[in-house]
Amino acid sequence: MVSDGRRGRVVGEGKALWRAAGLFLALAVYGLLSTPAPAEIRPAEAAIGGLLVLGVGLLRPLYVATGHALLERASPPWAMSWEMPALLALAVMLWCPLLRGAWLGWAPRDMVRDVVPLLYLFLPVLLVPVLRAASARGVQLLTAGMALAGVGFALRWWKQAEWGFGAVGVRAMADGGVYLLNAPSVLFAAVALPAFGFGMLVRGGWLRRAAGTVAVLGGLLCLAALAGAVHRMALGLAAVAFAALGLWWLRRAPLAGLGAGLAALLLAALLPEVLLGALGQVAEKTRLAGANTRWEEAEAAIGQALSSPAAFLFGQGWGALLANPAVGGWRVSYTHTLATYAIAKAGAVGLCALTAYLGGLAPRALALLRTDPTLGWSVVPPLLMALGLHTSFKYLDTGLLLTLMVLAAERRNRLPER
Repeated sequence: MVSDGRRGRVVGEGKALWRAAGLFLALAVYGLLSTPAPAEIRPAEAAIGGLLVLGVGLLRPLYVATGHALLERASPPWAMSWEMPALLALAVMLWCPLLRGAWLGWAPRDMVRDVVPLLYLFLPVLLVPVLRAASARGVQLLTAGMALAGVGFALRWWKQAEWGFGAVGVRAMADGGVYLLNAPSVLFAAVALPAFGFGMLVRGGWLRRAAGTVAVLGGLLCLAALAGAVHRMALGLAAVAFAALGLWWLRRAPLAGLGAGLAALLLAALLPEVLLGALGQVAEKTRLAGANTRWEEAEAAIGQALSSPAAFLFGQGWGALLANPAVGGWRVSYTHTLATYAIAKAGAVGLCALTAYLGGLAPRALALLRTDPTLGWSVVPPLLMALGLHTSFKYLDTGLLLTLMVLAAERRNRLPER
C-alpha cells in the first residue's frame, strides 16, 4: 500500500504541476494576444489574470499581504535565506507607499497601475513555494512558456513591420505603438532557443534535431527583430550570453564548441552586410540618442525624493506622478529604471527593501549560471536589462523570469542557508 506521506507528495506534485501549466498558458496568451504593458483590461488580460490566480492560488497572496507568511515555516531552511528578506521587502514596498499615496490623495487608478507591477516583480514570493513540489516539470513549463511568449511578441512585431526582413541592418525600424519587443521574454527566446536548439542538433535523433532546427529559427527570428528595431542593450547582452556559452561549450565539449563557432562564422559569412549594418545602426543610435535622457530622469526622481524628509524616507507613494524629462516633461507615473522608480515612489526605505530583495536572489542567479549555464545565460541577460536600464521591470514576464531563475537554481543546486 502507498504510505500517507508518499500519497501526500504525489498530490502536492499534481497540484504544483497544474499551477505550472496555468502559468504556461498565461505566458502563451500574453505573448500571442496581449501587450507588455496593457493600457486596459481586455478579454486577453482577464484570461491572463485568471490563469495567474490558478498558478498562485487564493491563500498564498492573503498570507503574504497580511504578513502571516512570515510566521509559517512551510519552506525548507535552505530557502528561507531569500524568502524571509523577500517577504519583509514586499511588506515594506507594498504598504508604506500605498498608505503614503492614500494620505496624499493620489488617483486610485494611478495607485493600481503601480501596485500591480510591484506584485509582478515579487512573483517569486507568491509562486516558488507553491511550485516547489514540481520544480523539474515547473521549470520546463515556465521555460517553454517564456520562449513561446517571446516568439509570439516577435512574430506580431514582424507582422506590424510587414515582414520587412530586408530592412535589418539597413535602417532602424519602428518599435510600434505597444512596444512588443520591450518584453524581456523576447530576449530570453533570442538566447534560449538557439542555445537549446543547438544542443538538440548536436545530440539526438531525427525528431529531436527537427525540434532543434525549429528552435534555432525561432531564436534567430527574435534576434533579427531586436536588430531591426536597434535594441542596443538587448543585442549587447545577447552577444555576451552567446560568447559565454560558446566558451563553456568549448571547455565542456570541444567538438560542440567548435561546431558552434563554425556555425557563427558561417552565418557571418552568409550575411556580412546584415551584421555590419546592424552594428552600424547600433553605433548611430548611440551617437544620436546617447543614454536616452536617463541621467536627467534620475535627477528629476532624486529631486522629487529630496523635496521633504517624508518624501526622502518614504517617497511620494504609489500613484504619484513625476515631471519626466525622458518624455518631454510630461507628468507620468513611471520612470525608465527601477532604481529611479523606487526612490521616487518608495523613498530610501523602499530602495533599501528592494536592494535586500534582489540581493537575496543574486546567489540564485550565480548558482544557475554555474550549474545550468544554458538556462542561466538565457535568464540573466533579460533580467539585467529589466532591472537595470529598462522599463520592463514592470512587466509580467520579469516576475516570471525571476520565478524561473529561483526554481531552476533550487532544483539544480540546493543552496545552504547563509
